[in-house]
Amino acid sequence: MFGGSRIAGPGAGSRGWAWLPDRILSRVNSNVPAHAAASPPGTHPSTCPLCGLEGGREILAGTDHRRGTPGAFRVIECPSCRLARTDPWPDDPGAWYPDEYPQHGGSESLTARASRGALQRASRPGAGRLGRLLGRAVPEADTGGSLAPASRILDVGAGTGGAVAAFRAAGHDAWGVEPSLRAVLVAEARGTTGVVPGALDDALGGGLIPSGDYDLIRMSQVLEHVPDPVALLRTLRRIISPTGRLVVGVPNLDSLARRMTGGAWDGLEFPRHLVHYTRDSLLWVLALGGFAVTSMRTAPLLGVLPGSIDARTAGGDHQRGWSDALVVRVAMYPVEWTLGALGQGDGLVAIAEPAGN
Repeated sequence: MFGGSRIAGPGAGSRGWAWLPDRILSRVNSNVPAHAAASPPGTHPSTCPLCGLEGGREILAGTDHRRGTPGAFRVIECPSCRLARTDPWPDDPGAWYPDEYPQHGGSESLTARASRGALQRASRPGAGRLGRLLGRAVPEADTGGSLAPASRILDVGAGTGGAVAAFRAAGHDAWGVEPSLRAVLVAEARGTTGVVPGALDDALGGGLIPSGDYDLIRMSQVLEHVPDPVALLRTLRRIISPTGRLVVGVPNLDSLARRMTGGAWDGLEFPRHLVHYTRDSLLWVLALGGFAVTSMRTAPLLGVLPGSIDARTAGGDHQRGWSDALVVRVAMYPVEWTLGALGQGDGLVAIAEPAGN
């Protein structure tokens, strides 16, 4: 059973709060400049990952205001299933991740270190109420419940291995899969073992990670990068334990900040985010992948709100960089936590179990 939050249908977000009328949202977003419709080089028209249809209703348009990738991109909604996706898509998605991409780099931010520490504490056997509180306050530390000693855990899209290191420090049999070889080399340089490079199917087929019976599978800010999310989820359904849990975190396309800042919203991360989720569409994609959602909530994506304001005040184009200052990010944390608690956070966290058990 799905519980814990009301699911708002696509397009309903701007009507959810009576004190924020649609005419105000329209006025705010109308100030973001319209971008040229010409497709950037090295791209092709996207098709819906669920229906295979091209085209759809344009929700917003914008640019890569983080890394400055040339060209303009749109978020369009499939006319059949209403899943939102980026258009166009890159011919080679891996080529659009620069060497300095933070999740693949050698430096670890203060937020990342704090999240790793919180995850280690939350995942200790017997963490109990402390673990639940940490999971609510720090989405990266949410394990969906308590863990038995020496649980088998898989982190999909493990980056530089911070979560794998935290789980192993808590006594678990943790593994990670990460497409970026650079990130895996950083993990190895830090002394983190169990993170393997490449695609999940290759890691399983090559015997690089255990082939099944995972008690917990974690995908934090990963599913939005995946061109075929249902195929990935069906692989996870095959290898998860019958009593296992899946924890998924994605940006929330229906968040208040997204509706206020439009194409300047930092959670879009054009062009690296290929699919954009609402409560409804995430629930639907997980169901197609073989999972039943037991709870879903909005959560803060720490740093997204100041990054959105930075890009918005820059005219919807490249961020000027002041939003990366630690003092600015820390000052915004209470606002981001409050929005998450009120159901308007920039992130969604879903806890799911294998369907049909």
